[in-house]
Amino acid sequence: MSRKQLHNLIDHTILKADTKLEDIKKLCAEAKASSFYAVCVPPYFVQDACKFLQKSKVKVATVIGFPLGYSTTPAKAAEIHKAIGDGADELDVVVNISAVKSGDWNYVEND
Repeated sequence: MSRKQLHNLIDHTILKADTKLEDIKKLCAEAKASSFYAVCVPPYFVQDACKFLQKSKVKVATVIGFPLGYSTTPAKAAEIHKAIGDGADELDVVVNISAVKSGDWNYVEND
């Protein structure tokens, strides 16, 4: 696999609790310069990442129900609609880890 092929598979990610706008700008610049596939940013920064990546092939991804998937299904659905409306290309939806550990596969399947 070439370096370019590898870079086309990478989601450059920042999900720290103390992330600032300048961190998102830097992340997007790095992703563009390296031709990464996507950036993954907190939902709060989706619109900013889209702006920084205009006229770029880099996709914008975000997380739903992060970090433990504890949000209810309706709350996750609302997060999904907001993220799509804000311009997210891809969503990483977090499964409810407690439901998994409890073996509640019906909940997991319907979530």
